[in-house]
Amino acid sequence: MILKFTSGGRTVENAWGLVGNVEWSGDKQRAARTLSFDLAVGQADPNLPAVECPVGAMAGFWDDSGAQLFQGPVVTRTLSDTKPTVAVTAMDRGLYLAGNQGTLQVRGETPETAVRRLCQSYGIPVGELAATGVSVSRKFSGTDLWRIISTLYTLASRQTGKQYLARFEWDRLTVRERSERGESLVIRPKSNLLTSTTTQSIEDMVNSVGIYDADGVRLTTVRDQSAVDLYGLLEQHITQREGEDAQTEARRLLEDNGLAQKVTVSCLGDVRLTTGRTVIVHQPVTGLSGVFWIDADKHRWDKNGYTVQLTLNLRNVMYQTESGGDVT
Repeated sequence: MILKFTSGGRTVENAWGLVGNVEWSGDKQRAARTLSFDLAVGQADPNLPAVECPVGAMAGFWDDSGAQLFQGPVVTRTLSDTKPTVAVTAMDRGLYLAGNQGTLQVRGETPETAVRRLCQSYGIPVGELAATGVSVSRKFSGTDLWRIISTLYTLASRQTGKQYLARFEWDRLTVRERSERGESLVIRPKSNLLTSTTTQSIEDMVNSVGIYDADGVRLTTVRDQSAVDLYGLLEQHITQREGEDAQTEARRLLEDNGLAQKVTVSCLGDVRLTTGRTVIVHQPVTGLSGVFWIDADKHRWDKNGYTVQLTLNLRNVMYQTESGGDVT
């Protein structure tokens, strides 16, 4: 692995040999991926070179083949007089999506057009943005950019039925469709699977959706009666908007919020195992088998080697949020 720091025009070309307890992680609900590590300090050992990695320094991370994995500023560093290391945390440029608020009016634009316009006004480089081909309308005031982008693609998803993932790839914001990839890695015992756990929950279940008009009059109900009988009524309400199919939205709410099954696996490391991708898991002892979507990943390099912890989902569900208001 290759790790570089750049600060004040000076670059430390490869600091990998000076760091330990490296973690590189991401989550579909978070705007930024994170890179953290313990950096040995020269004061603790005169044989070590003096390496500066101040807050604001740019950290770059590559795999052994030279493939770009991460780039972003150092956001925190913690020094202790009892430790020979400095704890450093860097975040990719998703930091600026979460940390900047925007005011924007979108009227009959595709999300990809609106997102490109938004990013241009903040000087945020843009890569590939998934082409939805649908128009959305929304107004935002004092809303962080991450929620604006996620809301626009959430609105598009209701029309297209597709799922999307926004993230930074090196220094550019991309939004890609979450789709099953042919190159999904296989995780199995006696090969690369270390541990696995499965948790089922109805805490966030929706088994009934009431559809209302703009005046608050109930129009109809879409319900999973068998789930209501088994778990009790857990209902959400939505508003029928002009030009939108509330029935389809209601059915998707039921589909995406049924009995939740959270699967956590720990396996031998592979940098391809990142949020938004798919993985095939075979665990005959627990009966866990099939294609899963990675909702969160944590890669760790320490004295025990390189391992990955994954949070998996049987369903392909994007991070959904709804901010702003209707355009009148």
